[in-house]
Amino acid sequence: MLKKSTYLAAAIALVTPIVSGISPVKAQPTTGTVQSLTSGDRACYVEIADDSGAIFTRFADFEICEQDLVGQRVEFTYETASIIAESCQGNPECSESEQVMLITQAEVISEPMPNPAPSAMAPMQSLADGNYRYWNGTASSAIVSNQTLLAQGGVLFLFRKQGNAITGTFSYIDGQSICLQGQVNGNTVTGTALQRGDAGADPISVISSGETFTSFGPSGLLQVRRGRELTSETIRYNSAILNLGSLNRINAGSVLPPGGC
Repeated sequence: MLKKSTYLAAAIALVTPIVSGISPVKAQPTTGTVQSLTSGDRACYVEIADDSGAIFTRFADFEICEQDLVGQRVEFTYETASIIAESCQGNPECSESEQVMLITQAEVISEPMPNPAPSAMAPMQSLADGNYRYWNGTASSAIVSNQTLLAQGGVLFLFRKQGNAITGTFSYIDGQSICLQGQVNGNTVTGTALQRGDAGADPISVISSGETFTSFGPSGLLQVRRGRELTSETIRYNSAILNLGSLNRINAGSVLPPGGC
């Protein structure tokens, strides 16, 4: 099951600022969509998604955290500045400091582009080889933050496409998940599925062992059958059909899809 304890550990790895990963020598994105603002001990931490979906976390003036910027496309101005050193571990009386590139201004330059309607999106089969995420929620931008996913919930399909071959994880945010492997035709994936139980979570059980398709979870998007228990915590379905026609494609995120099921 995709409990918060497991989903958060993977999908929200970039929501919590990792201060040691912020380096003044890295390229500073001058424009991007703000994913989150967090006021820390040393500075305001700004999580930025650039136009390609890459995620950056950068230092900013504390005043930046007070602005209404989350979800907005913003232009950033940087200046060299001194902030309390990481070695101080948040002690306000510590005299050590370090030089960093600090965001001193953040100006909204445009409203985010809305997601295209599902009917207007190219079919999944026509996508170039790569990693993708599809979500059944709606947002004001194709770049969706982990905070938005947790707040709105729903269904998420994280997958890798190579030709018509698809390998991915179909999951309910804060719910159950299953690995799917198969072939795509249009927006439909057919193949097999493997479900693994999480340690300490409710036990899993076969939902369809015969020829009748049964919905995996309440969405009705993934149908499985011919299931059998491989171990007490592993179930394999030899027939699965996933219909993605009603989902929206969002940014690929920071977590890689599975290499296999």
